[in-house]
Amino acid sequence: MLDLLQTSSNLKVTVLIGVIGVLIFFKISPKFRYYFKFMFYCLYISTATAIFLPFLFIVPKKHRYLNIFLPALSPLSKILGIQWEVTGKEVLKNDFPCVVVSNHQTILDGLAVGEVMSLMREGKLVIVAKREIIYVFPFGFVLWLCGTIFVDRSNGAEARAKLNAKMESHSQNNATLWVFPEGTRKKESSLQPFKKGAFHIALQHKLPIVPVVISPYTFIDDDRPRFDSGKILMSILEPIPTTNMETHNLNELVESTQSIMESEFQRLNKRVLEQ
Repeated sequence: MLDLLQTSSNLKVTVLIGVIGVLIFFKISPKFRYYFKFMFYCLYISTATAIFLPFLFIVPKKHRYLNIFLPALSPLSKILGIQWEVTGKEVLKNDFPCVVVSNHQTILDGLAVGEVMSLMREGKLVIVAKREIIYVFPFGFVLWLCGTIFVDRSNGAEARAKLNAKMESHSQNNATLWVFPEGTRKKESSLQPFKKGAFHIALQHKLPIVPVVISPYTFIDDDRPRFDSGKILMSILEPIPTTNMETHNLNELVESTQSIMESEFQRLNKRVLEQ
């Protein structure tokens, strides 16, 4: 009995020393803090999806589950030290079908989507993601069950066909399609060239384009591993109508949307650097 108590006591001391050690390294080492935060982010996502998974088997592929799943990730922002400042919320509060196009910088962008989920009617959002994500278990599987569209970026025709079919099936539901038109995440000083799939869909279905611009994550540096606390600015811009446009206006629509978003991205970049 005494041996058992001694072992238990030693274990508590070891755990306490370990926790104190983690806290000290977290405080003094930017590199440790960087890897620890991203590891925690991935662990939190995996745990949340594993817990959420059984409920989705009851009625699979219901988009309304996104309204539960993504906001459930919102505590992560506070834990990781990320503050969000969102402007233009009234745009997405209006109940109309549209195509949201957003810049893509990091795996943390999922938190940005979660921040605005509450603005949209339950079951309205349909997310478009690259096909490779579906193989990231359990996160990709849960997104599939929630109705996410996974597309092959190397096959534009097939991707457009998938998006068209999905929008047709949700034509009575005022669906919002959320697309990252840069195609892959990039941390650059300017936006990457937009792929045209989302704009094809907008023109074909006469849906307005709603640009969403996320400011640079200036407090995260992948080259010199650093993940501090900081604020992210997110702008939901006014819808760009497509009612009077035809397919021959595609390039014009892509270029004008990218120009608007690039201008806003630079404005937000300037603001976060001044903070």
